[in-house]
Amino acid sequence: MIAASKPTRPLSALAGALLSSFALMAVAACAPNVAPPPKVSQPAPAPVPAPATQAPSTPAEPVDTDIKVGLLLPLSGQQGGLGRAMLQAADMGLFDVAGDNFKLIPRDTATPGGPAAAAREALADKADIVLGPLFSAELKQASAPVTAARVPMVSFSNDNSQAQSGVYILGITPESQVARVVGYAASQGVKRFAIMTPNNAYGRLVLAAYQESVVKAGGTISQVTFYDSKTLDLTQPVREMADAYKRSGFDALMIPEGGQKLRAFAAMLPAFEMPTGLVRLLGTAQWQDPAVAAEPGLAGGWFAAVAPEKLQSFSQRYTSLYGAAPDPRAAIVYDAVTLAVALSQSKEGGDFTQGRITDPSGFSGVTGVFRLDANGKTERGLAVLEVGGGTFNVKDPAPTTFAAIIN
Repeated sequence: MIAASKPTRPLSALAGALLSSFALMAVAACAPNVAPPPKVSQPAPAPVPAPATQAPSTPAEPVDTDIKVGLLLPLSGQQGGLGRAMLQAADMGLFDVAGDNFKLIPRDTATPGGPAAAAREALADKADIVLGPLFSAELKQASAPVTAARVPMVSFSNDNSQAQSGVYILGITPESQVARVVGYAASQGVKRFAIMTPNNAYGRLVLAAYQESVVKAGGTISQVTFYDSKTLDLTQPVREMADAYKRSGFDALMIPEGGQKLRAFAAMLPAFEMPTGLVRLLGTAQWQDPAVAAEPGLAGGWFAAVAPEKLQSFSQRYTSLYGAAPDPRAAIVYDAVTLAVALSQSKEGGDFTQGRITDPSGFSGVTGVFRLDANGKTERGLAVLEVGGGTFNVKDPAPTTFAAIIN
């Protein structure tokens, strides 16, 4: 833009100005000689500081807001197929409920460093929580670096002996199955209980849970019979149990077995004059097998397991996605991922504190309602199923809330 030119003064005005100047000079020559006023000293202006030299600005590093979840599975080696199937279940949970900022960090527990190295890798990637591993023996190794880092761990194992503060056992434990079916049997008038159990670590664990549950329900243990878990001849334990019934009688018999051995027991009991129509047979989730459902000697028997309608829906979706039926443990992996998502959405940045993880209201998944306690154990809402007509019928539905227990 061009500025406008300054206007020129007229000549008449210029002449007038000159005459005025001469007149003022003449007056000044006639004026008295007066000393000029003293100068007022002005303070020197303060020095202006030189502008500070600023370092060149660098762009701020982006803040990482991702929720990172370590996932420990055997992705290679002998159990690699199982581990990859579990990873598919985890991906299902991720797709169903997770946001874009939720990141799974799968690490292979079958590498030379084993589960401990896999756990350390997940921690190095700044995992907020660690899910897995799958087996109890792996958990022993993996839990040490995770607990040392004060990061919570949710295992897929069902071994309650590994539970501790900060290490949670999400698998469906024999203890929870036994407690549920014994509690229901007692509510139906069963008072005297017997058990025929394998003489191994699993059998002794079930026996301890059975005794505790029976006492809690106000019942009594009438007979305990052990058998060699490796033997094919089951005559001796069946005869011993039948003789005990003839001596003192009992209302229910627990057989924590599965497969062919369970069916053999069921077929032999009537042959030794054990009236299975009068004695209620009880079992664990090992009974949840189509071959067991078809065994006439087990008709009317009760066992506790995950509500079948929930598992059926999950199984159908898994099969449609991956072309094969899921391993029963896949539902545990799916629930662990959705649990981690729920924790991540509790507040900005997630809430993986013990107080949040052990919320007494619990959580709901495809395995039903569950809640974790400060000692690392999990309380579950299981259904009681009855064998009959070649299938399993829901005898007592799984609870859908812990409200009744809390209140």
